[in-house]
Formats: sequence, structure tokens, C-alpha cells
Amino acid sequence: MAGVIKKGGGNNGGGALRWTLVAAAVAAGAGLTGCKTNSAESAWQLIQQQQQEQALARQKEDDADAKRRPKEPEMMLSLIAEAQRQERYFASLAYIDAYQQKFGNDARVAVLRAEALRQTGQTAMSEQAYRALLSTDQAADGWHGLGLIAGARGQFDQAADDFARAAKLSPMDARILGDLGYARLRAGDPAGARVPLGQAAELAPDNAKVLANLAVLLLVEGEPVRAQRLMDQAKLGDEARGQVLRMASDIRVQRPPMPASTSTSTSTSASVAVPVAADASTTRVSSGGGIVLPVMSPLMDGLGNGPIVR
Repeated sequence: MAGVIKKGGGNNGGGALRWTLVAAAVAAGAGLTGCKTNSAESAWQLIQQQQQEQALARQKEDDADAKRRPKEPEMMLSLIAEAQRQERYFASLAYIDAYQQKFGNDARVAVLRAEALRQTGQTAMSEQAYRALLSTDQAADGWHGLGLIAGARGQFDQAADDFARAAKLSPMDARILGDLGYARLRAGDPAGARVPLGQAAELAPDNAKVLANLAVLLLVEGEPVRAQRLMDQAKLGDEARGQVLRMASDIRVQRPPMPASTSTSTSTSASVAVPVAADASTTRVSSGGGIVLPVMSPLMDGLGNGPIVR
């Protein structure tokens, strides 16, 4: 009986051992499977990370290219401005219409449109366009344009007032300051022209138009040597120099005599009527030069564009 029990106990021990070995094998297999699963997941995560990094790098390159490439509205604005620099004002109006149809109204385009209308002889529409700018951030351009229109009509007092408003809004614009000084000269106020012309000449020392206007002032004030030096600096041709001399002579004649009781150093602000020739409102269609003042045309043709009529 004891032998049977012994034999049975041996069988129990062998079974336990076998189950232990099976469990170990199963555990080992599970461990290997887990390792394979972890390796596969790690590889997939690595692939995803690399793809994300590559996508981010491509996005950065695309953003950099987009920044380097001018956007279409900016390209069209450049096209309009270039056409006007070349005095192709009728073409610029076509470009402006195309811009507004595609991108809507833009304050910068509104300024260019008002200028193109003025230069193509559409004075009423141009004046309306400039007035529309007075309530915008481009008000300085609006007042400047209105001054140009008034000057083309020979209304130099009004032109000086408009330019003064523009200069107040844009005090470092040599173009506006030069036009203000010129309008005051033509209105018979050389003393009032001195400061803006001096400012314009120092802000834009290479601007031949500004230097020519300052030379006129110096001649009016009896400083021919300094005027000659300025004309040399501006590299004015003979025709332009002759026009500077004639303009200074005209302004001296137009100045009213000073009252006997008034000091000669006191300037007059009285306006002087400037006669305008019958053909002063003609339009240079070929170049879009706008209204031509006969008194100014030789000088301004020599310099490219005049301070009042451009």
C-alpha cells in the first residue's frame, strides 16, 4: 500500500514539473511576441516622426518662398506706379480699373487714380478723387493734388493754402514743400517761400526741380551768385537756366511796391493775379502731362516735371 502511494506521489511531482515547463515556455513565447510587438511599434513611431519632420521642413520652405515672391496685388501696384513713372497715365488707368475689379478699392490705388485723372486732363473727376482722399490716411496726397489743380489754373494763393495743409500732414515730404514754396513765389510771397524751399532743398539735395525753384527765390531776393551756384549744382541746361531767369524777372515785376511807411524787410501776403494764356488748359495727350502753364513749360520740360504741373 505504501508502494502505491509512493508511486502516485511520483506521478504528481512529474506532472507539476511538466506544467512548470509548459508555463515557462508559454511565458517565453509571450515575451518574444511582446518584444516583436514593441519593436514594430517603435519602428512605426520613428517613421511617423520622420514624416512629420519632413512635412514641417517642406512647410517652412513653402513659407519662405511665399515671402520671397511678391503677392499679386503688390505686383499690380508696382505695375501701375511704373506706368506713371513712365508718364503712361492712360495705361495706368486701365491697370487701376483691373486692380479694382479684382481686389476692390485700396487707398494707395485711389491716390494713383486721382493723379492719372489729373494728368490725362480729366480735371473735374481728378478733383473729386482728391477730395475723397481728405477723410482718409492719404489726406496729404489729397491736399497736394488739389494744390496742383489750383496751380494749373493760375490760382496760386489757393494752391499755397492747399500745399500748406498737405505739408502740415506730411512735414518731411520734399515734393510737397517744394511745391508750397513755388506756389508762394508765384503768389508774390517770396519771404513765405523761403522756409519751405530751404527745407525741400536740404531734404532732397539732388532734386533738380527743388534747386531750380530755390534759385528763382535767390534771384528774386537779389543773390545771383548763389543762384548760379545752385543751377550748377542742379546741372540745369541753358534753356532751363533761361527760364529760371525769366521766372525770377516775372515775379519781381508782379510784386506790388512796398508802402513808404513799411520796412523793406516786411513781406507781403497779398495775392497777385497771374494771367494765364488761352491755351493753358491744353492737355499733352501723348505724354499724359496734364495742363501746361506756358510760363513754366520750358523750365519744367528741361527738368522732367514741374513742381506745379507734372
